[in-house]
Amino acid sequence: MRCLSLKTELSWLIGFLMLLVLIINLSILIAHAGPRIRAEDDTSIHLTRELVVTAIGSLQETEDPLPALNRFYESLGKLRHVDVKVFSGAEAPALAPAQLDPNVRSGVPGWFVDLIHTPPKRVIVPVSIRGVSYGNIAIISNPVDELEEIWSDVSWLAFVSLLVTSAMLAVVLLLVRLSLQPFEGLKRGLADLEAGRSNVSVEPRGATEFRDISAALNSLAATLDRVKTENRSLVERLIRVQDDERKEIARDLHDEAGPCLFSIRAGVVALSELTIDAMPDAQRIRQTCDNVDRACEVLQNLFRALLGRLAPRGLAEFGLGEVLRGLINSWHISRSDVRLALACPHDLTILDEPTALTAFRVVQESLTNVFRHAKATSAEVRVAFGSAPVPSVGEHDADCAPAVLIEIEDDGVGISDHPSPGLGLLGMRERVAALGGALSITKRPTGGTRVSASLPLPKDEEDEE
Repeated sequence: MRCLSLKTELSWLIGFLMLLVLIINLSILIAHAGPRIRAEDDTSIHLTRELVVTAIGSLQETEDPLPALNRFYESLGKLRHVDVKVFSGAEAPALAPAQLDPNVRSGVPGWFVDLIHTPPKRVIVPVSIRGVSYGNIAIISNPVDELEEIWSDVSWLAFVSLLVTSAMLAVVLLLVRLSLQPFEGLKRGLADLEAGRSNVSVEPRGATEFRDISAALNSLAATLDRVKTENRSLVERLIRVQDDERKEIARDLHDEAGPCLFSIRAGVVALSELTIDAMPDAQRIRQTCDNVDRACEVLQNLFRALLGRLAPRGLAEFGLGEVLRGLINSWHISRSDVRLALACPHDLTILDEPTALTAFRVVQESLTNVFRHAKATSAEVRVAFGSAPVPSVGEHDADCAPAVLIEIEDDGVGISDHPSPGLGLLGMRERVAALGGALSITKRPTGGTRVSASLPLPKDEEDEE
């Protein structure tokens, strides 16, 4: 089922309301027409009766009242709103309910008369002068004039109201059309965003609501452009780092593994030559074996170092806590001038590999920055289970969920007010965001830098807790 547009719905609603107002006005006018006609009938019959009674009273002293009565009867035919009929003395007029003569309905629709008219009223006045009866006078209400006036008022009101309603409807529809024009710009802007276009901008115009939506859409477009630019830059840096890492690994293999392999091969050849003699030189055999053993040890250390750079050793076997202690010990050996402390009050072996690896990389990168840039004399690392806010449906609402809380503090120079994030910080943010966590880097009140990260725990680990 196809839905109507907002413009069409508003047009129908406004037109319906205006038509309803017109019908209500006409209904009120018609509802008041009946009482108006009845009041006019009562007044006309009362005044006519008083006139007849007064005229008959004035003829009581007349010797021959017939000429005066005839003149009076003729004058009664010119009265409005009533019909007067004269009956001779022998006639006895019936007092049945009077009906409006159909001939008087000319110009007024019959349905309108039937809708608002009540049966005409009648009054019989006997004509008696000095004890002599001269018949009866029947006064019957005739609301034709009043009906015509009311019908004229209703017709003109309906006609004028229809014209005014049509004009107002046309003006309102034009205003609605002009007011909803900004929707087209918003629609095009959203279509451009959906198509992935850059530099999308919607001109703010129209009502305040449309201007606010346009500003929000422009802000969203600018944010998307900035994110795309950052992602493109990050991808370029990652590719460059990968290339540099491959070159460094290739150089290490060439410079260190190559000579070791050559030494091992030379030792094997020497041992092969020694086995030709019937009485081989034991001293040379032991020396050659020692050379091969040293070369194998160098290769083993080289491969261990390479594997450590690619992935932390022992993370799956011993857990995050032991790997972090190994990292702290290695920094102790190479940089004894900086005091390092590690606090892991909980058992971190239950962490899944992605969470543990991300936590390790955050600590590793943070300590690297401490030794490279912070000029610190001490640093502390804390990793523990806790709870962290997780965004919910509302923009400002948040629920707390179990998480791994990571905090690295140092007493160095602190982070600058307008830092330019390097690849290490961007990598940390991307890793934490990929797991649905949060990362913040702030200055400590007492000096130095604080790196805080929270990584939500998967459901199975929450149940295990």
